[in-house]
Amino acid sequence: MRSSISLLALFIFFISCSESARKQEISAEDLNLVKVDSIQVDYLGLLNLMDVHPGSGKLLLFNMQKSLFVLANNEGKVEQEFSKQGGPDSYGSFPLGAGKFSKDGKTFTIISNQGVYSYDLEGNLVHGGRHQVSQLPAFSGRMAADMEFFWVGDKILSVGHGRGAYPNNTNDFYEHYRALVWFDTLERQVEQFMPLDENSVFRNGKAHDLSHMTPKLAVNQERIYWVHGVEPVLAIHELKPPYEQIRRVALEIPDYTFNEGMDFNKADPRMINPDSFSGFMENIKVTEQFILISFFSGVPEADRAKFENLTWPEFQAKVRKAYPPRLMVLDLEGSFLKEFALPQELSDRQWLYREGYLWFLAPVNLEEEEDFVKIYKVGLGAF
Repeated sequence: MRSSISLLALFIFFISCSESARKQEISAEDLNLVKVDSIQVDYLGLLNLMDVHPGSGKLLLFNMQKSLFVLANNEGKVEQEFSKQGGPDSYGSFPLGAGKFSKDGKTFTIISNQGVYSYDLEGNLVHGGRHQVSQLPAFSGRMAADMEFFWVGDKILSVGHGRGAYPNNTNDFYEHYRALVWFDTLERQVEQFMPLDENSVFRNGKAHDLSHMTPKLAVNQERIYWVHGVEPVLAIHELKPPYEQIRRVALEIPDYTFNEGMDFNKADPRMINPDSFSGFMENIKVTEQFILISFFSGVPEADRAKFENLTWPEFQAKVRKAYPPRLMVLDLEGSFLKEFALPQELSDRQWLYREGYLWFLAPVNLEEEEDFVKIYKVGLGAF
């Protein structure tokens, strides 16, 4: 379904109609964003975008309020809706991140604190089972596209963030913290890795809210690319052990302001209390030519008073209007190329890169309830 959004509002990348032109290298000076198409899924309720399978025209969405998987087609029709909580084929209490279609689009896979499970499009368990570990860390995540996992052979690379054996108002927490994790789907083993860099803001001797430390991850054939919550830094590592750091890039964002933690004796390790004014690295994806990072720059301390005493919807609407989220474009070595303000029609968190296109979920309308959700297909290219 075509949207009435002006093409001028979506200035980031024009896509060539031909497949060969789309694969040509793009000059940084020519980069631009333009909407190609949109899909309206008629649905009353809040949905997260999990995955898109362009070949079959399928969309995988998740109703977090009811723990329902929702499968729709590229015409916007809901084809299946089911829960996999409870019963012998359940994945457990909640997914750790977005579900992902198989290459043929006939199944999708979910990771949870319980195990790794693959279901067909009718909700039948195809294969999967529990992690074979005596004590699994309390991982945390979001059931949305900003928490994408990656297959590497028979293993899954994902975010290993969560509570550990030590409270986050102690040095031991940061000493033992590991950001990423391997899930071995054959041996059912779980291996955490990637300690904090010695230069990380999270090693500054202060307590950091767990929500401020949520990593965002992308992978290509040889490298791991990741950003770490509120910290404006891109880390690039080898994909194979010992995961040698190729480079650590400070993202130069002049107006970026973020929460740098609090004294240990003032922090309550039992609470998760995110700083809504803090800047945040919202999502990262890697294409054949670029690294794309969406982020919120944060609200300067001098401007925060005018956003106090607002309801959450009012706060979100006014802050996003005053400080719109942005998309940073880097080359594959981490060198800055360009930056764009994201239009209000595109979610800064819930977006994917699939087969030459970007797929964005539209943000929730905070002013009135709608009985549909929208996904925008955005071309990656140049004029």
